[in-house]
Amino acid sequence: MAEAESVRSAKRVVETLKNQGVKYVFGIPGAKIDSVYDELADEKDIELVVCRHEQNAMFLAQGWARVTGETGVALVTSGPGTTNLATGLLTANTEQDPVVALAGTVGLPDRLKRTHQSMDAVNFLAPVTKSSVESTSAADVTEAVANAFRISQTEPRGAAAVMLPASVTRAETTEQAFPKLPVPKLGHADTAAIDEAAELIKQAECPVILLGLRGANPESTEAVRRLLANTELPVVETFQASGAVSRELEDHFLGRVGLFRNQPGDIALNKSDLVIAVGYDTVEYDPFIWNEKHDRKIIHIDTVPAELDNAYAPALELRGKIATTVDMLTDRIAGRKCSPKGKEIINEQRAALAEMESTARAQEDSEKGVNPARLTFEIRDMLTDDTTVAADIGSHSIYLARYFRCYEPRHLLFSNGQQTLGVALPWAMAACLARPNTPVVSISGDGGFLFSAVELETATRLGLKMVHVIMRDNKYDMVKFQQELRYGRDSGVDLGDYDSVKFAESFGAKGYRVHTLEDFKTAFAQALEEDGVSIVDVTVDYTDNVDLAAHLDQSALN
Repeated sequence: MAEAESVRSAKRVVETLKNQGVKYVFGIPGAKIDSVYDELADEKDIELVVCRHEQNAMFLAQGWARVTGETGVALVTSGPGTTNLATGLLTANTEQDPVVALAGTVGLPDRLKRTHQSMDAVNFLAPVTKSSVESTSAADVTEAVANAFRISQTEPRGAAAVMLPASVTRAETTEQAFPKLPVPKLGHADTAAIDEAAELIKQAECPVILLGLRGANPESTEAVRRLLANTELPVVETFQASGAVSRELEDHFLGRVGLFRNQPGDIALNKSDLVIAVGYDTVEYDPFIWNEKHDRKIIHIDTVPAELDNAYAPALELRGKIATTVDMLTDRIAGRKCSPKGKEIINEQRAALAEMESTARAQEDSEKGVNPARLTFEIRDMLTDDTTVAADIGSHSIYLARYFRCYEPRHLLFSNGQQTLGVALPWAMAACLARPNTPVVSISGDGGFLFSAVELETATRLGLKMVHVIMRDNKYDMVKFQQELRYGRDSGVDLGDYDSVKFAESFGAKGYRVHTLEDFKTAFAQALEEDGVSIVDVTVDYTDNVDLAAHLDQSALN
């Protein structure tokens, strides 16, 4: 019997990544992980994307995961290289995007010493991941990496981290790279429970679907669309479920929920006598907001058990593969019509959505800048349905959530679990890599933009084609207007101005700065046609933002 080949375990790391189907690795090199980078130089099937900051590398990995459903990978060095991952890992883990972080550490002989970049990386990353482990032998490296991928893809999906000591990745091993073993597929929920759910829906006067992040993957989306096409059930999307309702099924759409309790979707949920929660995670929109009296009857359809809450205690749980379960439910309730009261609620809230849109479209520029609601509609009108739009966090994201319709899942991207600043640009870059022949736009405030703006150099180096819109008011306005509502004044929200055009040009991108809606439309249209990366910076007037959090009259919710 031939003796097994002995190679550096770093080579097995790269081979394991290849076996898992990895196409891109995002990261920054360093001495403690250099052996893996050395092996990547010879791997032609994996493209290494060298970033400007480890946090952004993880945002890119998360963006790839959000858009494709595949596990995104970040590869970094020890010490601050590892700690810089924390925000990105927390965001991905909370928002259930599958990512794997591979981080170098000091060699095992120095593990307990106070030496250069030594730290307890496993315990540091444990709170922001599903799994955080350290390889201790060249023989277990490939197992650790393969398990991390498996953990990232197991529901609820999320982040896994593997620490790779320099002494381990440089050591020899005869173990072979672990092959890809897919996560076992779930079957449908219990048949008797599906039958019971069908009866509850048939008996309900005003059932409403609350569609969440786990119900908005492409396969589940198709099943939900079949359910809508065969019934008159209305649906409310969470921010992360944006795009699940197609144009053809738009009459079923009652809006999105995810922040302030004052939207048509909130009214529909509050007037419903049965909420069908499909793939909904409580982190998306706290149930006490939409089930204040704790009296709403709920059916929980999901791959994971319900996270019990005083305001979220399902009458029935259907646990299993969402798409298959929804299809079986559709078979049992196909043809279900709305009651007169149900039709009344749907018509009222569809009319409210139309009125909101009409009012927003009628807004005018002020001396301070462009109205953000009107601007959102202009952006929406200028884009095609195949455009990917990545939203940063800020006041602009509230307008996008309320007014920007999209009709395909994973085409309007929000950070709604952690509301993390700086995600938009890296997510858009990842979307460019995943969808190279479709339009990609990212949108941020002037504050959030600078959290990750250094990656403009990475974007231009990669030859990406995308447009980034800055909605500028030189403040952290999402904080500002909420402070004003609570305290009657603001604190710590003022920012300085900067020249975004020169900034963009310094990185090889194009830049435009405009102050009126008409000038924006001209610049945005030109940017969409241009090759490369373009920045369109538009001054906005957020004077009306206090209305965003305005409470509805209680009678509207009863």
